[in-house]
Amino acid sequence: MIARICHEDDDALQELCYYYRPMINAVEKNYFLRHYDHQDWEQDAMIVCYKSAIVYSHKRGKFGSYFKKRLNNHARTLVRYDLAYRRRAFKESISLEALIENNTECIEQPTGCCLEVPISETYTEFLNSLSALEISALLTILGEADQEKIVKRLKIDRMALLRARSRVLQKLRKVLFN
Repeated sequence: MIARICHEDDDALQELCYYYRPMINAVEKNYFLRHYDHQDWEQDAMIVCYKSAIVYSHKRGKFGSYFKKRLNNHARTLVRYDLAYRRRAFKESISLEALIENNTECIEQPTGCCLEVPISETYTEFLNSLSALEISALLTILGEADQEKIVKRLKIDRMALLRARSRVLQKLRKVLFN
């Protein structure tokens, strides 16, 4: 059956996974992953089974023990990935649907826009505050102009253009956030 899997026989892979279904279910019960359901486990088990069959050698012992070890290692990798510190916020999050279902009062309604000046006027004032060099720098930031062409056309140092870009970004932040 393993040789048939190596020749990309899907039916053989299905048969082998069916044969090892009790072992796959046991591994699934040993590891808890928040967003993994039974179908996810079956799919991962089938992928691991296929990869195991491809690299399996009869010199390694029985296929069942080799497949079980690889599936356990895969499950541990998934658990490690799930428990990583940087995914803590995702793991502890609560869906909006669950909050609405439970009639939770912690959902705030939007209060409206806090901009006092119309956006078109704000951008007009911003553009009027820029020098010609800074406008060229803005075009490079937006990807509308090539830095090398600007440097050659204005006959300036590359560092001057970089400083102008920095000034543009500072002015833009000031306009947007103040």
